[in-house]
Amino acid sequence: MNKHLLEHYLSTLNIQKQKLSLKFVQEIQKKHLENFSFNSIAVLLGEEISLEIEDIVEKIVTQKRGGYCFEHNALMHEVLRGLGFNVRLLVAKVLLNQDKDVPKTHRITLLYFKDEEYIVDVGFGANCPTFPIKITSLTEYDTYKLIQNKENDYELELVTQNGHFTLYKFNLYNYTQADCIMGNFYSSNYKNAVFVNNLVVSLIFEKKILSLRNKTYHQTFKNRKEVIKITSFKQLYSILQSDFYIPINEDESKKLFEKITEIKDKT
Repeated sequence: MNKHLLEHYLSTLNIQKQKLSLKFVQEIQKKHLENFSFNSIAVLLGEEISLEIEDIVEKIVTQKRGGYCFEHNALMHEVLRGLGFNVRLLVAKVLLNQDKDVPKTHRITLLYFKDEEYIVDVGFGANCPTFPIKITSLTEYDTYKLIQNKENDYELELVTQNGHFTLYKFNLYNYTQADCIMGNFYSSNYKNAVFVNNLVVSLIFEKKILSLRNKTYHQTFKNRKEVIKITSFKQLYSILQSDFYIPINEDESKKLFEKITEIKDKT
């Protein structure tokens, strides 16, 4: 990432350069998740998902159109690297509490800091961590737990009132951009891929999480949750514009609404 793109990213989020620290990384993560939506809009509209950093910055930072993990975490990787952090990319298998063989369709960032390793993720939707998670054989926070399974892969779990929910698993092997290209192509083109068949949108704030899946919109607060059913493209248009800050137009909203209606009718 060149200096101009880095400065554009930082100024958009009102982030000042400072001494490298985990606290600094967490500040970047939190502001990123509050301002840049995770969403599958481009996939459902049939748009090409570019992994070139210039295109990602234009889409996510300048246009505020958001994106999914291969875009968000590529951007975070380059921002951290541009600031002087030691990072490299990893790819993971999304499990969502299911024990099955699936392709590696999630990108995350491995951060080396003061002889310790952490994962940094800003591309996992409403369940995305908002801070760096230290990699050990057993790391537990209030809301997340990292374990090592019998194959020595790491599994990130969400800690809920109903128990632990496995989000994804990963290892520390060396991966390249080619792995991301394959995963991105699968996620945006394969007929049974999640994002090809679902409209998913989210933003994470300090005191609330906004998450939309097809025609159901959740506003989750610490002690309560509000659920709104979306019944028209104009309602969808209003929510995407007002709540998620996505500068979408009515024609695009209509196409999205028709798409998720068609998909639901087929299932």
